Amino acid sequence: MNYLRPIAKYFLLIFLLSVSKVNAYPAQAELFGLSESMVHIWVTYGDGVTGTGSGVVVKENHVATDCHVFADSKGVNVVKYFKQYVPIAVYADWGHDLCILKFDDLPLPAVNMGKTESISYEDKVFSLTFPNDSPVPLPSYGKVKGLHAFEGGNIIRTSATFTVGSSGGALFDLDFNLLGITTFKSPGKRLGHFYCLPVEWINELLKKEPQLDLKSTAAPFWSLPDAEKPFFMQVIVPMQQENWLEMRKIAKAWAEAEKSSPDAWYYLGFAESKLNNISDAMKDFNNALALNKKHLDSLSELYAIAVMQKNTDFQKTLIDQMRVIDSDYVEYFLQANL
Repeated sequence: MNYLRPIAKYFLLIFLLSVSKVNAYPAQAELFGLSESMVHIWVTYGDGVTGTGSGVVVKENHVATDCHVFADSKGVNVVKYFKQYVPIAVYADWGHDLCILKFDDLPLPAVNMGKTESISYEDKVFSLTFPNDSPVPLPSYGKVKGLHAFEGGNIIRTSATFTVGSSGGALFDLDFNLLGITTFKSPGKRLGHFYCLPVEWINELLKKEPQLDLKSTAAPFWSLPDAEKPFFMQVIVPMQQENWLEMRKIAKAWAEAEKSSPDAWYYLGFAESKLNNISDAMKDFNNALALNKKHLDSLSELYAIAVMQKNTDFQKTLIDQMRVIDSDYVEYFLQANL
């Protein structure tokens, strides 16, 4: 009898359980320590008008948040355990919508700083914010759905949702490293694209001189007229409006300007498929996959084409590729496509 076999099975089970635990989202109870570094931001605008937002301690006596949370307001402070703390200065990058409030008496620990270059598509992440004036920070779980190179950083698109009051919150990896600041979402309700500013911008901002007032000097890049926004934002509105010709025009310009962007090719392929240019669409989706093998959206669209063409062998190949990336997603995907 081989006595090593049951022992091997035991250690395999322990290994699989360990992997499962490592790759699992943290329960809210596990986030207590991390929540110590999250603060609720309160803003006054005069005439009784107030607002709230979220913030995260990134350095001793320094809280990162979005500038739009308090831009041009009369005053701002942070609240923790019913105690208020008033900043003495602000590091401001108004155009990038990233601000860091500086204090001299904030007794809260800083989070660990991560790097956006360490993450990839479909990695599990979670945001921690104060949505809808929640008295405690609440998590939202999701995955990295896009990394858009933009002015020295990677804007992170995630499926971890956030809402009113969440601006300025934190996006973390499963090791509790800060990856980004929750900032803006796509217009409308259909797509649900949620974007976070990169953690690298925080480090750069801390090198600048702070200002003593709350007066803004530039509009956030995501609030500019459509033609002045980055391509990854421009393409969304015609997609929502099902204006496939306009979407193709923008996506084509994007792919020409950023040939190494898998998302540019994906959106171009999506527009081509809607215009029934199937051959071109397949080339574009394959371009996206050549640049990023984990581009699940491109695989999903190729599967739809394979179904339309009744190519069962290609369907199986695509499902196998998707299962390697995210087996849970495949089960939901197959149910939705029955």
